[in-house]
Amino acid sequence: MADVTRLMRAAFDEKMQELGLTASTWRVLIYLRRSDGISQAALARLLDVSRASLGQIIDRLEKSGHVIRAEHSEDRRVWRVYLTAKARAMMPDVESKARSLHAKSFGKLAPKDYKQLSKILAELRDILVANESAV
Repeated sequence: MADVTRLMRAAFDEKMQELGLTASTWRVLIYLRRSDGISQAALARLLDVSRASLGQIIDRLEKSGHVIRAEHSEDRRVWRVYLTAKARAMMPDVESKARSLHAKSFGKLAPKDYKQLSKILAELRDILVANESAV
């Protein structure tokens, strides 16, 4: 699983370079696409990076005009991160490249095998999440 993940991420990194995004920046943008306005601390947890590392990535994305930070309305210690119009405009290209990579990799599997793989991975994820919660 680690090899497949590493190879998929490397292939996606290569595709994202065409859009001027690095490995760390495209991941942030993808997560913000799903949860725009998430706090910087929560985003760091989702990405499994330190808050300081994420802060540096957000700084770069802010300078390039892809994200903005805004103080939380009720807690000035919390910073929320939002996609800008520039980043939202490029998301269709990001998604198109992701679909293309998916088709070139997982699309080579027989439909029943892909369905089974997806089912097994979802079950494994649920087991690991349940075990994590139990600790």
